[in-house]
Amino acid sequence: MDGDRIFHFTWDKGDGEGDALAEDVLSDPLWKSLSAVRAGRVHAVSDAIWNTPGGILAARLMLDDIARIYGVE
Repeated sequence: MDGDRIFHFTWDKGDGEGDALAEDVLSDPLWKSLSAVRAGRVHAVSDAIWNTPGGILAARLMLDDIARIYGVE
């Protein structure tokens, strides 16, 4: 799972548990050893767009994110 780029999202119910878990994962030495992490090619994306809804509107928003990240106009 050591890809060129990593897209990640966090889901939190408002109690801080999801954010705390994300912080733990993102500070883990194993995570930090991944090539994309070392190269700074990790991108936080919206759970509300990338994971939860589905459908054409979400797909278009995901494509907007990908275009922005890769510098495509």
